[in-house]
Amino acid sequence: MKLNLLPFFLIATFGFSQTKKPDSLKLFFDNAKHSITDVHKSQIAAFFKGIKVEEVRQIRIKGYTDFVGNHVYNNKLSKKRAKAAYTYVTSNYQFTAIAQQGLGELDDQSPEASFEEGNSKHRKVDVILSYEKPKDVYVSLTRKQRYLKQLPKLSVGEKLRVQHTNFYISTPNITKASEEDIEGIVKILKGYPKISVLIEGHVCCGDKKEYESNVASEANLTLSTERAKNIYLELIKYGIKKSRLSYKGFGFTRPLDFPESTVKIQQENRRVELKVLKN
Repeated sequence: MKLNLLPFFLIATFGFSQTKKPDSLKLFFDNAKHSITDVHKSQIAAFFKGIKVEEVRQIRIKGYTDFVGNHVYNNKLSKKRAKAAYTYVTSNYQFTAIAQQGLGELDDQSPEASFEEGNSKHRKVDVILSYEKPKDVYVSLTRKQRYLKQLPKLSVGEKLRVQHTNFYISTPNITKASEEDIEGIVKILKGYPKISVLIEGHVCCGDKKEYESNVASEANLTLSTERAKNIYLELIKYGIKKSRLSYKGFGFTRPLDFPESTVKIQQENRRVELKVLKN
């Protein structure tokens, strides 16, 4: 295993000043595994050696899987990998600002991947250190919109679920009660003009065949795409540039849980998410 340590760079002006760039470590896992091994522990020890705790502003731990297996399984596996790394790091190192997230499958494919064996480079956890304090921008949000403050803090590839946006049953039409959510997203995107997002649409109440095959039915694909598109159009109507937005529907290929044995699970699967493409 090779450590990916980003060096410090000297920036020349009239003299020299040191700017610290984020350091990162990749921990790779065997297929279907999530436990921290002795090899991982050695890598983590080498990675943190010499790092001054007080200089680290934030640690982000992000778990991933490849495409082998269904989306529900991979989503849970990525969370287990992130949690295992988080638990080990927090048990052995005294960092305060540390967060974990399971991001499921990495979307991009590569020539070396096979249907049976997947892609070993995607079965990983990224441990990312940031030395730069995030710049806070004041955005006036209502109590219902406050969760949207998380969006500027996400790394590229991370997602935020839009919590209060709903649609009329079996239609792509946004309900009146969703306007506050849309307005909040607009406020955040205007306050942070470098952020670009992909609006992802997902539906609930599909069948096992659809999510296991990862092929959306025509009806569910259309509905999820149209719902994501309508939010895209609403954001444009409020003045967000098209170049910062894109949308995509996934039908019922990426439920968070299955089977949908409760109304709560159905509600969680029937969702719109904002995936950060640029920040």
